[in-house]
Amino acid sequence: MAGIASYRLREIRIVGGFLDGVSFKFSDKLNCIIGARGTGKTSLLEFVRFALNAMPSDLNARRRIESLVANNLSGGRIDVTIETRDGLSYIISRTPDGDPMVLKPDGSVSGMEFSPTLFRLDVFSQNEVENIAGQATSQLELLETFNQEELSRLNSEIDQTRDDLRTNAKMQLTLRKQIGELSDSIALLPGLTERLKEFTQINTEDAEILNRANEQKSIRDREKTYMGNLLEIYTESANKIKGLKGGVGEQIFWYGADGLENGDNYDAMQNLLAELNACGTAVDDKLEEALNILRASWTRFTALKDTTTLKHQQAEVDFNKLVEKSNADKTRIAQRCALEKERNRLISQQNELNSALRRQETLQNERTEKLQTLSDCLDHRFALRKEIVNRINAALMPDIRVSIKQFDNHEAYQKMLSDGLKKCQIQHIQVARKIAELLSPERLSTLVRAGNEHDLMEGAEINPNQAKAVISTLRDEAFLAELEIVDMPDFPKIELNDHDTYKTTETLSTGQKCNTILPILLLESDRPLLIDQPEDNLDNGYVHNIIVNSVLNVKQSRQLVFVTHNPNIPVLGDAEKMIVLASNGQVAHVQNSGTVDDCKEDIISLLEGGADAFRKRRERYDR
Repeated sequence: MAGIASYRLREIRIVGGFLDGVSFKFSDKLNCIIGARGTGKTSLLEFVRFALNAMPSDLNARRRIESLVANNLSGGRIDVTIETRDGLSYIISRTPDGDPMVLKPDGSVSGMEFSPTLFRLDVFSQNEVENIAGQATSQLELLETFNQEELSRLNSEIDQTRDDLRTNAKMQLTLRKQIGELSDSIALLPGLTERLKEFTQINTEDAEILNRANEQKSIRDREKTYMGNLLEIYTESANKIKGLKGGVGEQIFWYGADGLENGDNYDAMQNLLAELNACGTAVDDKLEEALNILRASWTRFTALKDTTTLKHQQAEVDFNKLVEKSNADKTRIAQRCALEKERNRLISQQNELNSALRRQETLQNERTEKLQTLSDCLDHRFALRKEIVNRINAALMPDIRVSIKQFDNHEAYQKMLSDGLKKCQIQHIQVARKIAELLSPERLSTLVRAGNEHDLMEGAEINPNQAKAVISTLRDEAFLAELEIVDMPDFPKIELNDHDTYKTTETLSTGQKCNTILPILLLESDRPLLIDQPEDNLDNGYVHNIIVNSVLNVKQSRQLVFVTHNPNIPVLGDAEKMIVLASNGQVAHVQNSGTVDDCKEDIISLLEGGADAFRKRRERYDR
């Protein structure tokens, strides 16, 4: 492993429980844990997994491991000494009910929070290798272990972008409803404007003066509305700031310190509380400063507004006098004023509509950019996965072949369509399947929004009645917005060459499934590989000819830890470190440890075919 930056397990120590006192150091190469049944071999492997929080994504599997740890550790502790890829050493210490703690090599606290990025490893419990062969999701996770850092970051970005798009869709739906209501309301504006033209026909010598006076009166009404809207900004801003005041103190109130009084760190808790209280006071002071700025500005603003209001009032007095002096029809002037007032109300709504339309355009532009970001991330992820597939094929073909198709898992897409079409009087499951297979979500969204029954019918190979029903049922913006971002996972395919015929994992026997997955697990990596009984369901010939050779090759650059009952793996794989566990039924202990030769008698007595494995070793290595 010289010259290769890799993660390494250095040592494990168990305090308490069935394996109390068990301690041993790992080799950088091949480590094999053996022992009779019931001696804690599996528990030891799962202890490492639990301590380093390398838990499986499957909830049931996670709970099984947590239960095993709790039952076998009996409130004790697991200490695993690790070496990071940067060559830094730490002890990761964990109890059944606690989180991993990062300690310095001397056991003192480091002040660091444990993160999976600190130390990465690949762990596979018993039968987990077989399960990978039957699950596309697990196969994707397996592929991603070959570039875990970059793909984890990319997956997080994809999830965040989808969340942003959902938020965007909700905002657009609210805005769309507002735009619809405003559009309906201002539909009367053109007709009202035309009616007002009739009232400009005044047959008096002061007609021009009256028309201008009416126009100015209408503008003054709009000015009043405008000033009122501006004034509301002060009120709304002040209310928002007031809502923030006292926020820190209010949260402190809900996090009472009851029950901490007798703790050794009560003074420290009080200091933390005092610091947060001081912070809350300082924040409130700054918020009060902001309120004072608003108050001072509001005073100046209202003074300016009052000056304008006086001008408005004087103009109204002058307007009324002008109307009184005029020979014009005063009833028509009053009607005109009423219509102007209504028109001003509609113009105000027109301004609101224009503002809403601008906001909608901004949101749609943001959505377009986010959709492009999502598309780019998905393409980038697929490209990385494709590189991994090519790497695996270069190492394992023609025996094992891996391929991957982008967006080829239609399960979530098809279910969404099927659920959406349930209320239709059509064969919704069959129609959903056809659409999911033949049209992308983006293409379907475009056709539904456009009401394009012909292209939908042709593209999805459905009949006219079905196309009409699909469009009328799915033409809902909330549904279409979610449809645009529905998860369409890439679909991996792992195949075994069985007598010159490639067979997919779901068609293979249990043993063949393991034959297919294990060589992928045993490829080079910077992460230690831990497997519980990799030989399960494999015949000795395959272990001897394939697994052992893979182990011999990869252990030069990758740390391996196997729990095994098969002697060929440690003996022919020339394990650098053997750990032999024994038990009296109450507690387990390390009966022996060392090289294969140091543990020869244990291997022969504990592992069926051990003597034959040593014979084969002599034939292979002449020793």
